[in-house]
Amino acid sequence: MANATHGDGLRDDLRTLIATIDRDFAQLPPPGDSPQQVDQIHRQLRQSWSEFVKLLGLGPKSETRQCPACGGIGMRAASRCGHCWAKLELLPPTATAAVAPAPVTTIDTARAA
Repeated sequence: MANATHGDGLRDDLRTLIATIDRDFAQLPPPGDSPQQVDQIHRQLRQSWSEFVKLLGLGPKSETRQCPACGGIGMRAASRCGHCWAKLELLPPTATAAVAPAPVTTIDTARAA
């Protein structure tokens, strides 16, 4: 079970990298403020980035909780601990679970088109 959270760690790293790159994109001058060739590169880069994020399909970060019996970390919605198999109390849905997940990126693809 040691590898059970490995994928989530990689996804968290990807989310962090995406946020960093997205912030860097936001600092680029908007199309129109540069020569025509740079504008085209800018639009293509934004389109490629949007497609990359969509392809990754990371979705929102998984909600986890700590097992009261063994202290292991598992999914918030689990009915049993994945480490010690202790029965877990079901928790009510969180406010974020009731709302559609926010997009991973904030790139304005409409403007870039």
